[in-house]
Amino acid sequence: MEQTAKSVMDFAIQAEIDGEAFYTAAAAKTDNKGMKAYLSDLAKEEKKHVETFQKLKDKVQKKGVGEVFVNPQVDDYLDAVLRSGLFEMARQAVPNSEGPKTIDDVYRIALRAERSSILLYEAMLEGTKDRVLKRVLKKILREEKSHLTKIVYLRANQDGLFAVERFGCMC
Repeated sequence: MEQTAKSVMDFAIQAEIDGEAFYTAAAAKTDNKGMKAYLSDLAKEEKKHVETFQKLKDKVQKKGVGEVFVNPQVDDYLDAVLRSGLFEMARQAVPNSEGPKTIDDVYRIALRAERSSILLYEAMLEGTKDRVLKRVLKKILREEKSHLTKIVYLRANQDGLFAVERFGCMC
């Protein structure tokens, strides 16, 4: 049981490490200065999340899983997510992908991964009874939701048709 919570925390840490690497690589591939800055900022935020989850993992280890999580068992959703990484699952949205080759690939992968992150962290939030962990997860959830919003706006700024479809206007 102790291992379950650790693996959830390890998974969250790895997801954020993968996110940082993904956004850093995507930023390196673009010549668009605005997009490069946006993607670099997302990478920095993911790096902060790595540090936050590491601290949370240390807390869980000190306190004990039973004191932090309502049910230390991993439910079916978390189990499915734990079996493959969020950014790895999202990369599957791009056929034959080892990484983003086009800006559309970046959007597709990032949107899917951020949505999955939100779902994972919401599940973790529901499963914890620790007030500090709840507060931190709520903060990270707000930031992940802002990542999703940033990616949508970034795409809208680069793709007029997407902007019209999404917002009803050229933004």
